[in-house]
Amino acid sequence: MTVGALVVLLITSLAASAVAGPWVLRHAAPALARVPRAAVVLLAGSVLGWLCTALALGPLLAWTMSGPSLLPDGAAETCQRCLDAANPFPTTPLDSAVPVVLLLALPALGTVALGVAITIEALRRRHATARTGRLLRDQAERRAILGYQVLVVDDPHPFAMTLPRRHGGISLSAGALDALAPDELAAVLAHEHAHLRQHHHLVTTAMASVSRYLRWVPLVAASEAALGHYLEIAADDAARRRAGTPALAGALLALGEHSHSTPANTVMDGALHMLGPDRIRHLVQPCPGTAGVLPALAATSYVTALTLLAATVHLPYLITVLTGCA
Repeated sequence: MTVGALVVLLITSLAASAVAGPWVLRHAAPALARVPRAAVVLLAGSVLGWLCTALALGPLLAWTMSGPSLLPDGAAETCQRCLDAANPFPTTPLDSAVPVVLLLALPALGTVALGVAITIEALRRRHATARTGRLLRDQAERRAILGYQVLVVDDPHPFAMTLPRRHGGISLSAGALDALAPDELAAVLAHEHAHLRQHHHLVTTAMASVSRYLRWVPLVAASEAALGHYLEIAADDAARRRAGTPALAGALLALGEHSHSTPANTVMDGALHMLGPDRIRHLVQPCPGTAGVLPALAATSYVTALTLLAATVHLPYLITVLTGCA
């Protein structure tokens, strides 16, 4: 494959996956719902694969172009030697008005800026979650229920939710304890504990922090929107194994009748809630075995393709840096 063909393939793949990705994910939903943890990996891979491939465009173009130098002669010669060492394709650079150093510097600066922005957003979310935890602890009593440590909030509205362990863990309202039968309560606690055991809060924070600056890409927006649904289904699977499908469906009905997912509808940053759309239908009437399989395979294929395209560009540069342009 020539560098020119790789450039065309990379740009085409970025555009096609960005636009068609939401459609593929939507039609793959019946199959992905049967393997929710794999679906979470696929969604995260879609976002990271697209981002890494986009950041590879500048370094890839640097192999194809020869423009005016912005560096002193010695530095320019060293830079060109490193470019030649990193390029695994035989190619003759095309003259252009774009300095090659910009094709390398701009993606590098963009990566640093995005990394800083993502870190700041993750810290902001962490502080908001800590604030939520303090708010709950101020109005709750910690109790042991069915072997779980639970914050019981004195609120008549039935709700159940989970924060990270260090910020309070599982929370139930007094109204939920009154509304749920013993087997339904066991299902709810198993569901919430699965969020903790499978580190769903960390996954949610990471995805939201990265996606905040990339929501203009349809694929990224769709992946972020779908993530919470599959996390809830993954927690449902754990609850079903522990308490059974009828108990979990009954709990969802009991909590959903009152339409409260938080204390008095207060905003609870960083909390994962028991309620969610289409959950009971998925529990009692899952889609047939082959529904969504082909779109799911297509989604897996494009994530793999994006990853390979990004690696084709980034790995030669990394190897060159580690070997000193030898």
